[in-house]
Amino acid sequence: MGRFRIICRLMATGLVLAHVAQGPAAAAERIASEEDYFANLPVVLTASRLEQPLNEAPGSLTVIDRQTIRLSGARTVVEVLRLVPGYLSGGRNGANPGAAYHIPMDDYGTRNLVLIDGRSVYSSAYLGDTSRGMLDVMLEDIERIEVLRGANSAAYGANAMFGVINIITRHSADTVGAEVSLTSGNDGVRDKRLRIGGGDENFSWRLSGGEQRDTGYLNAYDDKHLSQVHGRIDFKPNALDDVMVTAGLSYLSAGEGFLTDTYNPLHTIDTRDSYLNAVWRRQLSATDELQVSADYMEDWKHDNVAALNNPDLWLDYGGVGQRSNLEVQRKLGLGADVRAVVGVGYKYERAQSQALYATMNWVSFHEERLFGTVEWRATPEWLFNAGLFVGQQSVVGTYTAPRLMVNWLATPEHTFRAGVTDSVRPPTLFESKGDIQRYVNGVFDGREVLASGDARPEKLRSQELGYFGRFLDARLTLDVRAFNERMDTAIWGRDYTRVGYDDYRNVPGVDLRGVEYQLRWKPMSTTEIWLNQNSTRYKWHYSVFAKRLERQPPEHVTTVALFQQLPCQWQFSAIYQMTGSMTWRDQRDLLPVQHRTDVRLAYPFRLGASRAEAAFTVQSVEGARPFFLPRKGFEEGRRSFLTLRLEI
Repeated sequence: MGRFRIICRLMATGLVLAHVAQGPAAAAERIASEEDYFANLPVVLTASRLEQPLNEAPGSLTVIDRQTIRLSGARTVVEVLRLVPGYLSGGRNGANPGAAYHIPMDDYGTRNLVLIDGRSVYSSAYLGDTSRGMLDVMLEDIERIEVLRGANSAAYGANAMFGVINIITRHSADTVGAEVSLTSGNDGVRDKRLRIGGGDENFSWRLSGGEQRDTGYLNAYDDKHLSQVHGRIDFKPNALDDVMVTAGLSYLSAGEGFLTDTYNPLHTIDTRDSYLNAVWRRQLSATDELQVSADYMEDWKHDNVAALNNPDLWLDYGGVGQRSNLEVQRKLGLGADVRAVVGVGYKYERAQSQALYATMNWVSFHEERLFGTVEWRATPEWLFNAGLFVGQQSVVGTYTAPRLMVNWLATPEHTFRAGVTDSVRPPTLFESKGDIQRYVNGVFDGREVLASGDARPEKLRSQELGYFGRFLDARLTLDVRAFNERMDTAIWGRDYTRVGYDDYRNVPGVDLRGVEYQLRWKPMSTTEIWLNQNSTRYKWHYSVFAKRLERQPPEHVTTVALFQQLPCQWQFSAIYQMTGSMTWRDQRDLLPVQHRTDVRLAYPFRLGASRAEAAFTVQSVEGARPFFLPRKGFEEGRRSFLTLRLEI
């Protein structure tokens, strides 16, 4: 409670300073800004693929814009997700940041769908890892992040089981000119970024590049060196068409392993991700739109090392994965009160890895999909939303994911929501066909994994009640979500028959129930306060290994954020988070209640006609604390860094 009082004092101090700084002119500006802020709700796309104001979306969403991302002081998308109720930010080491919604079912973020400009970024080669994919975007290029809290396979199919993280980058016409930034701090923090762009509203382009370095957690071998370059082109060949093309390449060199671990000794993993994405939209009428999108992604990993004290036993977990995706969707106006979106898609995934699949041949699957959403405004107050996704996968066959949601707009400022959603996650290539063998001097020495191919899709049923309200006089918004989720089957890897190697099969899953809310309050134009809280209860249907090995989510998480404009253009931000006791893996690594406070102080200024900013950020003001794997001595330490940015 002492730390909570500290953050409250920081907020009170900011409010006092803001009040002192404002004269009559500032008061007039405040009134206009607050009216603008609360008059119009954000229009979101993530919930149903249909544009809709936040209060009419069939689900709870958190929207984080680029200004908030900058003010947060975050260096990665995962750190930004601390501002989303229910999301846990961590990572199996400092070089692989990951996020989980409510419960960390795995170390790889497999059950989160992560989209960047509509392109899914999970890895095809291994376990559907999204941690690496979330590094494939530079925070400064992001326009906003829309996070749907809860299941949404009805709109997106596989992987959208515990949330959808939709990252939307800035239109290149909004980034004409140049920008350079440098960051330096302790724990090896050395970041560089350069962006150039040009064009006009009809044709524009952007090229961004940079690198990010740090030494990861304390007491861990997880140094990170990430280099990346991204490009985006936007053009309008005529008044009806819009085309976007993005492409990128990134390299990550990351420390891995433990000093005394025979099968995972200290070594370096090198990965390379590349992608190409194109989207064409044609406006057919005021209510009808045709969209065609295609993307290609390749993820390559070099991960081999000799076993500790046994140079004849060579350990290899490297390989390459590729994914090609094509999708066509049509938005339709079916009258004054009904609109819909329908679409079809095709996906082809393959991987090549002697180490992971015991063959030099490509292993693959393909999937055809059909999806649709219908929105019916039965009366001005009642809005119904029904969605259905049907997938036909070459390995597991057909699966379906329906959704039915109803919104009651009791008044223009208060919406109540109720519904049920089914979500499905088919097994990954590795969970279906993985085969890891060990050899000593070319002689077979046993297996680590042999997937039988018996795993069927995971299924999750989510029931929720929600409320979204705007209190205009108080300049406050409140979003509440109460949920009851049941996963009947989970895909889990273990040695089921005690033959010495793991298989992937279905086991009974987990029940999750709880409530979460996000409150945003703007008492004046210079001050914004966020308060997020969630309370979660869980029950495993089946102890996967033994009771002590179950993954345990925190029962309570509280996040308080203050974004304060100070006198003389100074900006101050503080984000405090308290996380209840939890495990990222099992009870042997139980973490106590955790407290983390980040603060940022920035001063924007001008150098001639150019805009500049100097910002000093301190993460984890409290200092080092146990994190992720306390048995291994992992700690998240205090990190301080200075960032200088110049826009030309």
